[in-house]
Amino acid sequence: MATSDELRSIRIEKLKDLEKSGFSAYPIDCKRTHQIGGALCDFDKLLTDLFEVALVGRIRNVRGHGGATFVDIEDGSGKIQLFLKKDGLGEKGYQNFLDHYDIGDFIEVKGVLFTTNRGEKSVEVRDYKMLAKSLRPLPEKWHGLQDVEERFRKRYLDLLFNDDIKQKFVVRSKIIKTLRDFMNASGFMEVTTPTLQPLYGGASARPFKTHMHDLDIDLYLRIAPELYLKRLLVGGFERVFEFTTNFRNEGMDREHNPEFTVLEGYAAYKDIKWLMGFTEDIFEDLLEKVIGKNEIEWKGAPIKFEKPFARARFNDLLKKYADLDYASHNKEHFLARAGELSVKVEPGIEKPGIADEIFKKIVKPELIQPTFVIDWPADILPLAKRLPEHDGFVSAFQFFAGGLEMDKAFSELNDPIDQCQRFKAQENRRAKGDEEAQRMDEDFIKALEYGMPPAAGFGIGLDRLVMFLTASNTLREVILFPTMKPRAKESNERGACTVKDGSAGADDEIGIQ
Repeated sequence: MATSDELRSIRIEKLKDLEKSGFSAYPIDCKRTHQIGGALCDFDKLLTDLFEVALVGRIRNVRGHGGATFVDIEDGSGKIQLFLKKDGLGEKGYQNFLDHYDIGDFIEVKGVLFTTNRGEKSVEVRDYKMLAKSLRPLPEKWHGLQDVEERFRKRYLDLLFNDDIKQKFVVRSKIIKTLRDFMNASGFMEVTTPTLQPLYGGASARPFKTHMHDLDIDLYLRIAPELYLKRLLVGGFERVFEFTTNFRNEGMDREHNPEFTVLEGYAAYKDIKWLMGFTEDIFEDLLEKVIGKNEIEWKGAPIKFEKPFARARFNDLLKKYADLDYASHNKEHFLARAGELSVKVEPGIEKPGIADEIFKKIVKPELIQPTFVIDWPADILPLAKRLPEHDGFVSAFQFFAGGLEMDKAFSELNDPIDQCQRFKAQENRRAKGDEEAQRMDEDFIKALEYGMPPAAGFGIGLDRLVMFLTASNTLREVILFPTMKPRAKESNERGACTVKDGSAGADDEIGIQ
């Protein structure tokens, strides 16, 4: 059996021969009268009118039968069978196809529709041309591929061979459109805030750092857009939202990727009580338009999004599942309990971080039905307003379903003095070794001092939401190009730009000669 490199060399020779014959293997133009799906939909009318269609697509199968050849081509809308015959194309035209065209090539064909004796809708080809020559044969055993990481590394092949995977990204697009339409209809204005920030903020996370040479300054990839969106509230916009990509230099698992997508929105003169109802409306609208019903199955459990969703206090859940009381137990007690519960805690983490880790590992998996977890410790969420009846806790919720965090929301802190004090407490935690503690943002404090209206804000993790609604096992399945660790030993297959000795000399093999 020929190796991949040998098959590639054969295809390169076909390409050279095709171009020597005066045909471009990568022409600048193409003609298409119909998508394949449209031609199939209007098949009877086109057949009756003897309309000559021009179709384009990738060759997926070739079957020769003496003086005739059947070819399946596929575009983004569907697949159709082509019928090429020697007495229709002429001996030279027919042989040209057999000599130069392979599975994987993109082709344009012109012809008339007909139905075979077996009833298959087909095109009798009267003319054809190459649109893009494929230099590598498509893999034959992709469906049985056991190396899941290889699927993610070569997502283009995964999409080509796995329609189920492709449909997940169709659903993802529909989810984003539905959310955007809902936000627009609710009076929110879409905005864009900086990805490169002089100081990261808006979440507790370790950032990615870079340097801008022209200004000679360090910059950070944003971990959240929150502090910039709040500046817009100060500036007079009352309802704003953003679809944003965030970057966090943290661990990776089935629910976390260092680069992830979020919908974040803020509404002036609203609070958490309003936002819980708004969140219920978001999910009701989303499930109706994307799923078609308000119930889905997740890991064998039916989950029903029926208003009103359940409410539970953070501390009550901590007591129930971890036998801990945030108000009365100190750091040492939390640390000891973490050890008993086999919850790993990084060195230097203070009580809020320990409590958060215990909640994530012990409590969160129990929150299967849609649940708002309310009244979080102020130390965990330093950007939310304190509860009037208990200033050690804040007016905030995190929304869970299927044991996954879907949404985080606050009654936004707009007291500049309290915000400054909480930033200082975060800096103290940072000084003790907590690398994820938030930073003192003096410019944001100045913005608050000009006055920010009371507001409610939320952030929905879109990757996790798509994973949930498509019943996927990991975020990597619903992120087109997830972050991957480089392989220790890359493939020895040559690429089109192979350089033999590592330098671009006259005798080097670069591309196709």
